[in-house]
Amino acid sequence: MTKSDYIILDVETTGFRPSEGHSIIEIAAERLRETEVVADYHSLVLSDHPIDAETILVHGITEDLLLREGRPVQSVIPEFLDFIGDLPLIGHNISFDLTFLNAHLARLGLPPITNMTIDTIQLARKYLIIPSYSLGKVAAYLKVPQPSAHRAKVDVEVTRQVFLKLNERAQAKRW
Repeated sequence: MTKSDYIILDVETTGFRPSEGHSIIEIAAERLRETEVVADYHSLVLSDHPIDAETILVHGITEDLLLREGRPVQSVIPEFLDFIGDLPLIGHNISFDLTFLNAHLARLGLPPITNMTIDTIQLARKYLIIPSYSLGKVAAYLKVPQPSAHRAKVDVEVTRQVFLKLNERAQAKRW
């Protein structure tokens, strides 16, 4: 990457299908300048859609936690848009995150996100030959430490390290 800012992001959700009313319940992002984190964003988000049992097993976010610490989506999404601006967005399977973000934007009567995106799964497939390209498997292959929690903030930190290592590999292949 050139010397510019970009955003690493991740969301956690109530399920897998925004078309069926599933929604974002956690959103996290870091703004990087080259390789340095210069700002971050994190919020739990209240949802009127129940959290699927299988997704609770994945991220551990419960209805009780959201009631205690969650904030209305009408507040979180505009703040998040201000945070990302028009910067490039990087995520692991970023189309999943954008599908949910854009579904929320549509519900709020706002236009979709059109920022440039980079998907670390696509980078991993280009520069690694491994049996699975899940974030956990890519991180393990690249020797990126992974906390046990599968939460948005932790996944952003892991995705950042994965992206930087994949970017190093891409730079090395150019020489």
